Amino acid sequence: EVDRFAESLEEVGLSCVTIPVLSFRFINQSVLRSHLSAIHLFSAIIFTSVRAVEAVVTIAKELENENIFQIQSFVVGNTTSDAAKKSGFSPKGENCGSAKALAEYILQEVGAEKSKPLLYPCSNLHHDTLQDDLTSHGLQVTEVVSYETCPNENMTEALQQALHIQGLPDYAVFFSPSGFQYTQSAVARDLLQLDKIKIIALGPSTYKFLCDCGFTPFGMAEKPEPQSLLQLLT
Repeated sequence: EVDRFAESLEEVGLSCVTIPVLSFRFINQSVLRSHLSAIHLFSAIIFTSVRAVEAVVTIAKELENENIFQIQSFVVGNTTSDAAKKSGFSPKGENCGSAKALAEYILQEVGAEKSKPLLYPCSNLHHDTLQDDLTSHGLQVTEVVSYETCPNENMTEALQQALHIQGLPDYAVFFSPSGFQYTQSAVARDLLQLDKIKIIALGPSTYKFLCDCGFTPFGMAEKPEPQSLLQLLT
């Protein structure tokens, strides 16, 4: 996912170094498998990340159930949409840049199918905005925490190496609240001097988290996609 952003930046002549801050691990696979085995009981499936798509596809291939890929699906952002399409889904909502916008879109699309719940595989660090907005309007949502987000043990070493080679960057782009959270140790040790760097947040959740931590971002990319980031930088 990050490589897609790096490629877009380099295409317009910007130098970009990516630091893998997070690692991921699939969990609750038996629960997700149980729901996917009875996919006919759901009206749609919601993907808010590439990892959620991967969690579902891994089990779908084991089950050899093509009906899983035929169910109506909703996504946030082009990156997640591309992953879903490549896996065989036909997702809607890719132009929604946030969970709140996706919830509004789903409410318009689902309509009369309120009798069946929506399946929502997500991260252990997900926010409740999407689910709360849907359930408050009468929709049933079956949430399955399908993967957990962990700090990358090699992050500090990778950051030190990048700073040694490239020097302090002009911008630091954070993709998620957890991405910034796990960078805090480097900030606390003055390894990453954010007071000397322009900080950019991808999406409103990341922007709010940065502000809550006492930082003032240079800007916010409205949508989790390269074009939104480029609009801030060029």
